[in-house]
Amino acid sequence: MDQPMPALSASPPSRRRSSLVAMALLPTLLLPATASAPASAADAAQETSREATPDRPDSGKAQPGGTEGAKPDDRKSGDLQGFDPQRSVTRHSLPLPGGALAYTATAEFLPLRDGAKEELAARIFTVTYSAEPKTPSDGPRPVTFVFNGGPGAASAYMHLGAAGPKVVAFGPDGALPRPPAPLVDNPDSWLAFTDLVFIDPVGTGFSRAVKPDETEKRFWSVDGDARSMAEIVRLWLTRNGRWSSPTFLAGESYGGFRIAKMADELIDQVGLAVNGLILVSPVVDFAAIDEDGILAPAWKLPSMAAAAAALGRTPGTPEQAAEAAERFALGPYLTGLAGLDYGRLDAAQDVFAEVARITGLPVETVRRQRGRVPMGVFTRELLRDRGQVLSIYDGTFTAPDPDPGAPRLPFDPFLKGTVPTYSTAFAAYAHDALGVRTDAPYRLLSDRVNRNWEWPRMTVPSAVDALQTALTLQPGLRVLIVHGRTDLITPYMASRWVASRLELPEGERGRVSVTVHPGGHMLYTRAEGRAALAADAHALIAESLRTR
Repeated sequence: MDQPMPALSASPPSRRRSSLVAMALLPTLLLPATASAPASAADAAQETSREATPDRPDSGKAQPGGTEGAKPDDRKSGDLQGFDPQRSVTRHSLPLPGGALAYTATAEFLPLRDGAKEELAARIFTVTYSAEPKTPSDGPRPVTFVFNGGPGAASAYMHLGAAGPKVVAFGPDGALPRPPAPLVDNPDSWLAFTDLVFIDPVGTGFSRAVKPDETEKRFWSVDGDARSMAEIVRLWLTRNGRWSSPTFLAGESYGGFRIAKMADELIDQVGLAVNGLILVSPVVDFAAIDEDGILAPAWKLPSMAAAAAALGRTPGTPEQAAEAAERFALGPYLTGLAGLDYGRLDAAQDVFAEVARITGLPVETVRRQRGRVPMGVFTRELLRDRGQVLSIYDGTFTAPDPDPGAPRLPFDPFLKGTVPTYSTAFAAYAHDALGVRTDAPYRLLSDRVNRNWEWPRMTVPSAVDALQTALTLQPGLRVLIVHGRTDLITPYMASRWVASRLELPEGERGRVSVTVHPGGHMLYTRAEGRAALAADAHALIAESLRTR
């Protein structure tokens, strides 16, 4: 995650501002520019049949399964030459408690064209999972379009972590698995209640611009990204004849910001009002996580308290510690920070002492930070006596300090550890189970996309207005925001604050809900977190369908 900045600064983005922006997303600044992995044997035992439908340049009709043939120019351009132009369709079965679920997987590239010239600008890699309705009278199944964040993150995190039919098997309490990471059936797959379309934005996964240096940057901005991904949703619905299906968007981290923007974009440019939004560990308003602001330190305090309790540095359970910290953060802490006089620090000693008690840090460390403990200090100092550091993505994940003498950590131990985990797992899965044939690298987290992202220059990035517009124009829209309690990068209290300030008619506050579960930013790396996330998503979709 990457990035708060000074509020309402009219100056060009500073180095600090850029790092803050990157910090609120599924980060790429901490990772290699290209995360690729060789194919390895993946479990494809469920596959019952496989067919590949070649593109047909002479056909404008949809191919079986609902995909239009590609035009000849769709197969050209440097970085795309390694791609097999085929559309791979495979059939599988997922064992679930209620019985086996038969489904079809379609891996394909959708063309993204220049709006003015209609020339091919990029090819977007998507994986669709679809199942038949239980009975014809049920009508079309809902469809959910799924994104990750970054900017620069491919969809593999949500795909093989939370919602897809296969997931990476992490160790107890979300520990990183030994390589190569095994894939197992997902008992909590969202496919049980919705069709799924996983989408990799330009420059991530296998998605590429036709002319990288000339065309890709038009997609690497807040508005360009929202427009292009909204166009892919429109194109998918058109090619698959699914305009009558209830439609949902799901996004993790910056993906939550993305889908809030997309909801407004789809109404304005496509004429589509989605039925629901599922935001996983999102940042909706970057001002809410800017540690230089007055509110962000308060919003992060309960997550620090939960992590400290989980690690045994403070008494009580993580839930109890977080609840107590919430009461302090919303009262004495905020007023104490607002009234702090740096010339009379002794007057704030009670506030410093309570912050130290809540976080498990020495009171002198808190005093040195003037009561505003940055996450980098917390993750470095809490277990310094053990020679360990915490992950900012999950405050309960610990690792040896790779450089105790350095002023800051060179990388996040959990996030960086997930790169080979998901890269290798997806490369093997795409090849063995989905029938994807390409020698191109799968870019799980692209530092190039992240570094070249164009942020607004005059304001702090916020999707609150876009979310408010969508809620206003679509009376049936429901919004779910899901967080892990020990996520230190996008704390749950920030989303609660944003949700509480959305304007909704009396009696409709329930259209926006915020849930909190054990776990960190990627709460689905733990089985209980994945199950809780699936249950929340199922409840939102079911409620949306009941009120149509």
